[in-house]
Amino acid sequence: MSLFSFVITKKTILIALSILFIADSKAEVYYVSSSQGNDSNNGLSIQSPFKSIEKLNTMQFNAGDTIYFKSGDYWEGMFWIKGSGSYTNPIVIDVYGGNIRPIINGFGYQASILIFNDQHIYINNLELYNSFSHLDSIGTTTISAETPDIFLNGPNNSWTNVYTACEIGDGNNGAQQIFSINVTNLPPQGTNYRIARTVANQNWYFSPAQPLSLGPNTITVNSVNFDRTVKFQFSSGAVEFDAISLNGQNMYGGSAKKLTGFGGEENSWGSGKNVRFGIKVVASTQDLENFSFNNLYIHDIYPTPTLNSNIHKGYGIKLESQSDINSGILNTISNIRLVNTTITQTGHYGFWIKSLGLVGIDSVKNNQIIIENCVFEHTGGSGFVPNKSENVLVQNCIFNHTGSSLDNRMWKRGSGMWPFDCKDVIAQHNKFMNAHGPMDSYGSHIDYGNENVVFQYNYSYNNEGGFAEILGDNINCGYRYNISVNDGYREDPNGIPWDKKGKIFWVSNFCGQNPIRCPNVGTFIYNNTIFVNDTLNPEIYFWPNIGDVHVYNNLIVVGQYGEIIPTLIENDFNELYISNNLFYDSTRINLDDDLKNNAIYADPLLFNTVSVGVNNPQLYKTQNNSPAIGNGFLINGSNDSTNYLEHNGGLDYFGNSVSHNSPSNIGAYNGFGTVDILSQNVGDLKISPSVTNNYVNISIQNFTGPIQTEIYTLGGELADIQKGNKLSFEKLKSAVYFCVVVYQEKKKTLKIIKL
Repeated sequence: MSLFSFVITKKTILIALSILFIADSKAEVYYVSSSQGNDSNNGLSIQSPFKSIEKLNTMQFNAGDTIYFKSGDYWEGMFWIKGSGSYTNPIVIDVYGGNIRPIINGFGYQASILIFNDQHIYINNLELYNSFSHLDSIGTTTISAETPDIFLNGPNNSWTNVYTACEIGDGNNGAQQIFSINVTNLPPQGTNYRIARTVANQNWYFSPAQPLSLGPNTITVNSVNFDRTVKFQFSSGAVEFDAISLNGQNMYGGSAKKLTGFGGEENSWGSGKNVRFGIKVVASTQDLENFSFNNLYIHDIYPTPTLNSNIHKGYGIKLESQSDINSGILNTISNIRLVNTTITQTGHYGFWIKSLGLVGIDSVKNNQIIIENCVFEHTGGSGFVPNKSENVLVQNCIFNHTGSSLDNRMWKRGSGMWPFDCKDVIAQHNKFMNAHGPMDSYGSHIDYGNENVVFQYNYSYNNEGGFAEILGDNINCGYRYNISVNDGYREDPNGIPWDKKGKIFWVSNFCGQNPIRCPNVGTFIYNNTIFVNDTLNPEIYFWPNIGDVHVYNNLIVVGQYGEIIPTLIENDFNELYISNNLFYDSTRINLDDDLKNNAIYADPLLFNTVSVGVNNPQLYKTQNNSPAIGNGFLINGSNDSTNYLEHNGGLDYFGNSVSHNSPSNIGAYNGFGTVDILSQNVGDLKISPSVTNNYVNISIQNFTGPIQTEIYTLGGELADIQKGNKLSFEKLKSAVYFCVVVYQEKKKTLKIIKL
C-alpha cells in the first residue's frame, strides 16, 4: 500500500500542520566568524556570531537549521556536522557577508568536513583544503638539536648523527625495524643516510648511502632469525623535521588529531595520517540520503603518512557506505548532487563513491547521483569514480589532467571517469582532456561489472591511454557520438604489443581476480569521430571471448605520415558486428579484416585542415559532399531509450537529429553538410580558415598586388602588422582578433579566432 493511501480527515490535517509548525519553529540560523565572533555569543545574528569550529562541534543541529560562515574568514580543524535535516528542511551550510568563499583548512584531521550517519545536508560556497600534519604540532627541530636526547653523536665526520633502533640483548630478536622521519627542510648540500647493522656473526654491515628527501622518509630493515643491532646514520645534523616514529610509535611529535567519537572501530583509518579528505560522508548504521554540494572549491588534499605507500591517499570528496552481509546490515547513500564545484590537486580521486562489505551483492546500490558543471583538474587519480551506484548522470563537466604528477604525493594515474559495478550511468557533454598514467588513463573508461553505461556527446583530447576502454562482465555498455582528438599517445615501456600502449578502441574481458575473465553482452561503439595526427599510432585491439561487440559508423582520420597504426580483432568466442566505418588515410592503418566490412576509405572532408589537429570540436564536422553523409548503418528497432544497441538516441554530438528510419552519417556529426564555416567573405576578399592555431590565407578576386594586414586585439591594441597573402598567428596568444586588410586603397575588417 502506498504511504499516502489513507483517509485524510480534517483532524489529521490539523495534527500534521501543527507538527510541521513545531518542526519549523525549531529551525535556527547560526552565524560563525573567525574575525568577529566569540564562542560566548549566541550565534543567532550577524552581530553576535560564534567564532570557532570547536564550538560548532559541540552542537546538535536540527531540520531546517542554517549555519552561515562569514565570507573571507578562515578556520582550522574538522567540522563534524551532527544532526540530520529532512527532505523539505535540510540542514544548510553557506556563506554570508560577501562573495569570497570561507575557508576550512582540515589542518591534518581526517576531513575538513565530516558527515557521520546523518543526512539531508546541503553544503554551499566553501573552500576546503587539508594537507597539514596529522600530529598536534610541537614544532620543528633539527637532528643536532635532538642530540644526544634522540640521536647520538656520529662515529666519524662523514656520519655525524646516529639513531639506534635496537641493540643486541634488548629482546628484539631480529624483528623488522621501520624508521620514519618527516623532513621539513634540508641543508643546501642535502643529506644522506645509511643503515648500520650487525649480521649473524656480530660483524657490522653498512648499506650504501641514500639521499633523504623532503616529506616522509621511511627506512625499513627486514627481520632476521638472530639477535642484532640496527642503527640509522646521517651525514648532517642540520636536517629539520617535525615527526619521528619507530615501528609505528611516535618518538617525536604530538599525538594524532582525532575528534572524540570518530576514528576508532567505526573507521579503521582513524586520523588524517594515512588517508585524507575534503569532505567525507560515512553510512555505517543506516541508509543515508539527500546531499547537495554546490559551488565548492576543494584543493590540496594529502595525508601525512609515515609510510610512503600511503602518500597518495588524498580524496576531494568520499561517500562511503559500510555494510556487513553476515549481520544483514546493508547500507547505501542516495540522492546526491555535486554541482558548480572545482576539485583540484588531490593525491588520488576527486570524487569517490565507495561501498564496503557488499562484495557479491549486485542488487544493493547507491542511487540517484548527479554531477553537473564541475571541474576536476590535476587530480592524482581519476576525477570521478562511482562504485556500486545506479542512476548516475554526469554532464557538462571538465576533466583535465587526471593522473597528474604535479605533486610527488600524487597517484600519477587515472582516467577522467570510470564506473565500477554500476547500473544506468549516463556521461554526456563533458570534456575529458590530458589524462596521464602508465595504465588506464583514458579520457574515460568503463570498468567491469556494469550495466547500461553510455558515454555520449563527450569531447576527448590528448589522453595518454586512449579514447575508449571497456573491460569485462558488462551489459549494454559503450560509447557513441563522441569526438576524440589525439588520444592514445602512450608507448608500452617494454615494447610489448597489445599491452600498455595507447589505444583508439580497447575491449577486454578482464573482471578482477576471481574469475579473471568474463565476456560482455551488448558492447557498442558507434558514430564516434576520431582524429589521430602523424606523431601518434594508437592501436585498436579486441580480446578473444569478449562476447558480442557492435562497431558501426565510426569516422577515423589519421595523419598521412608516421608509423603504421596496428589493429587486431581477435575472433575466438566473439560475435562481431562491424560495419560502415570510415578510415582515412587508410594506407597508414594496418586494418584487421574484420574492420574492413563495408568500410569507406575516402576523405571525409573535415573542417580541420591542420595536420597536427586542433583542440576544437567544431572543426570535426564534415563539409558539403562528404562521403560520410548518409552512409551510416541504420541503428533502430526499439522505443526503449536505454537499449543503446537498437535506439540511436535521436541526436548527434552537435544536437542535430538522427533518424530512426534512414541511415545516419558516419561519425559524430549528423548534419546535411554545411558551408565552410571556417572561411569569411567580404565582397571580393576571402580569408580561410577563420579559426586557426597558426596560419590564415587571404585571397582577393582579380587582384595580385600588395596586401597589408593590421591585427588588433578586442581591446583595440595593435598586435601586429603583416604583409602578403598569408598571416601567421603563431606568436600571438589564444584570443579573438580583428584583422584590417588594406589593399588597392580599400580596408576590410574580419574576425579571426586564434586557438
